[in-house]
Amino acid sequence: MNPETHCQGCVFATENENKQTGCQIYRSEKLGVKDTEAGYYVLKRYCNTYRPEEWLNSLSLEDYKNRHQVALKEVVSRVGFIVFLDTSEENAIEKLKITISDIVNQTLHKARYVIVVTDKTEYNEEIQSVLVENFDHDKTLHHLVKISHVPENKMFIIDECFKHAKNGWIYTTTSGERVDQELVEKVNQRVNIEMKRLSIVKPYDDFNGLLLSTPLFKLLNGNHKKAYETDDGELDFDDRPFLEKIEDMKDNTEETLITWEEFNAS
Repeated sequence: MNPETHCQGCVFATENENKQTGCQIYRSEKLGVKDTEAGYYVLKRYCNTYRPEEWLNSLSLEDYKNRHQVALKEVVSRVGFIVFLDTSEENAIEKLKITISDIVNQTLHKARYVIVVTDKTEYNEEIQSVLVENFDHDKTLHHLVKISHVPENKMFIIDECFKHAKNGWIYTTTSGERVDQELVEKVNQRVNIEMKRLSIVKPYDDFNGLLLSTPLFKLLNGNHKKAYETDDGELDFDDRPFLEKIEDMKDNTEETLITWEEFNAS
């Protein structure tokens, strides 16, 4: 069941004779109106730009004039990046710098955090130097994660890093891979402007290019075994990898699990 939003009391609700007639930032048109209550809309889905009068009163004069943009800026999509350092490649650090450069130069908003993963301790100092040189830790958190070996299924790398994850989305890539510098902007456009759902974008190979919702990854216990109760009340376990678990959660909106072609087309 989708959480709904009651528009009564929201400063962006447009009114006429105590009845709502629309939304200043067009959320009612994009989320859909389920019902009306006391003359105000009840939206079919959760609206993250509902703002009460108290919020409006707290704004500076300049922000008040640009209140629509201020609200949209407050909810801009947060994306973190996991970068696997491929130490089997020559010039691994130089290739890492290529990928990091694309992350640094994201349009619209900085990366929420960056995690570099390595299986070789001898690269630690150079990795830390790259991270410190490129990111202000107050704006983009950065972490180095050491793994004992590269797992056969590289998706398990995400589980090793997940303790550093924040609410939002994670994008996975490898040193030397290019990252779309408009990725964060495109995610935000889809989620906060077009108001389309976004859970998973499939990777373009066995690891690179996976974009996932962190709450969903946590809900399914990532690539690890997930306990659940059967219809008979018995305890059972799902030991499939994360992407296989997701296949069972696809809905008829065709928005749960999409490809990059579908993402970019939107």
